[in-house]
Amino acid sequence: MISDAILRKYKAVIVKLKKGELLFHQGDQALNFLIVRSGTVKMVNYNEEGREFVQGYFTDGQSFGEPPLFNHLPYPASAVAVTDSEVWKCPFDVFKELLRENFDLHLKLTQVLSGRLIYKSIMLTEIAVEEAEHRLRTLIEYFLKNEKHLKQGQLFKVPFTRQQLADMTGLRVETVIRTIKRMEQKNMLSLGDKGKIFWNITNITRKEKRHARHS
Repeated sequence: MISDAILRKYKAVIVKLKKGELLFHQGDQALNFLIVRSGTVKMVNYNEEGREFVQGYFTDGQSFGEPPLFNHLPYPASAVAVTDSEVWKCPFDVFKELLRENFDLHLKLTQVLSGRLIYKSIMLTEIAVEEAEHRLRTLIEYFLKNEKHLKQGQLFKVPFTRQQLADMTGLRVETVIRTIKRMEQKNMLSLGDKGKIFWNITNITRKEKRHARHS
């Protein structure tokens, strides 16, 4: 979303993280704009038993943690490196200058944050009232809508493991495994080598396909 050259111009620095390393804890004050340069970072909550609920996964070029930053609040979740990662960190006062002087980036960030609000609304509803199959289908089709190059009849490679799908939908991984097997039997998806999941594009309704073209 923002080039390395622009980030350097506005005094951003690179933080290197090892797999499993924390970037910040839930409750820490948000002070910097953060964007992944390489690798993958997740924002996650833990309950008293240590079970995870993942708010989101963020990879190359994706920013995260903006809402508490703009509202001068503590982080509502922790950020953990899923793989060895590099993260740009830009002090908020300087980042505000970046936004003031680069309206196109300001607008792009607004679009990204609006998309995340839609995602949160969708998943809150799913977790509150829907069964496992419906939750997984909704989550997969949400990410599929960003793959505008795919056409009907093709397969969409789901970019998450079964554990990650469980973490994002509030399900147990055993439930996800059983449900994916049932969905395979219904020809909703296919399973490839090393457990890769491929979603059948023909599962999208006409209304959803129109939305995918214009979103």
